[in-house]
Amino acid sequence: MAIFLRKLQKKPKRILVSRTDRIGDFILTLPVFETLKKELDLFLTVLCNKSAVPLLENNPFVDDVITISQNEDPTSTITTINAQNFDTLLVMVNDPLIIKLLPSVQRIPVRIGPLNKPSVLFRYSHPVIQKRSRSIMNEAEYNLELLQIFGITQLSAIKPRLYLSNEEIQAFQSKFQDLFPFESNEIPIIVLHPGMGGSALNLKFDLYRKILFELLKKNYFVALTGSDNKEYSENKRLIQAQDMAVKSKVANVAGRFTLRELSILISLARLYIGPSTGPTHLANAVQTPLITFYPPIQVQSATRWQPYLAKSSVLTPQVSCNQKYRCIGEKCSSYYCMDSIGINDVLSSLKELLS
Repeated sequence: MAIFLRKLQKKPKRILVSRTDRIGDFILTLPVFETLKKELDLFLTVLCNKSAVPLLENNPFVDDVITISQNEDPTSTITTINAQNFDTLLVMVNDPLIIKLLPSVQRIPVRIGPLNKPSVLFRYSHPVIQKRSRSIMNEAEYNLELLQIFGITQLSAIKPRLYLSNEEIQAFQSKFQDLFPFESNEIPIIVLHPGMGGSALNLKFDLYRKILFELLKKNYFVALTGSDNKEYSENKRLIQAQDMAVKSKVANVAGRFTLRELSILISLARLYIGPSTGPTHLANAVQTPLITFYPPIQVQSATRWQPYLAKSSVLTPQVSCNQKYRCIGEKCSSYYCMDSIGINDVLSSLKELLS
């Protein structure tokens, strides 16, 4: 439950909403933009990391976007913000990028944000106490909870959504044959995304090998996706571990796509499979059914971070975990608990979602 330490005197007309962290986190903020626009009919600008900008293309609930990135001088961003005459700033989380900006945007009269770091004690005019680390709600619900300060208490179930144009989809399909070595003209039925940035525990290589083997054995076409050379190399290992007879049905396209193109690929798939990572939330935002894997650690758990309102099968180890922030490794009697998720669990979910 959020505790608002000061009431709002009037509703905003020009608001800047800040979420400047990673892709998956940002996607879980998309319902906030839609709710604010529908309920308050205001001018809404989003402050986000440059990497997240493609997620907002064609979004009818966002009027403008201001960007910031880790390695850039924030002076230009500060100048842009202060020139916009915002009456309200709403900060979702206090990540390092927004904390760096806060001292320079104090001319915005109403500044709403979480009071969870000493450095922001005097930066917010309307501080909020919100214990997200308890992880008793989805991150999207924590985001939406902040809208209570505007008198928005009756929330409809709004899924995160990306808006892909027909022109984008057709352009992607036109170069399909150049990207995939499949003998068939079909779009790949399954997208398998084994890699992640390390923010949570993941399945081991051997289970992903078995998943790929079973998909190919069932005559599905598979696209192995990823974001960098490391994930490309791991995908290559997965393919090399398969029988020669089925290798023509799998393509390693890690690092080959822009964020929009990856979104289109996933939107055209029948199913997405992947761990707790940004593309898993992309799958939900383009309405693709998904199978995903989450650890039992409190702040990494599916309760907090699973795709919001997704058509999904969320697999997590059925163990008693007393850890709040991180795995303690071999000191834990259930280590490595992610191994308790087996290939039969995945196949059962696959059958259910594709039935």
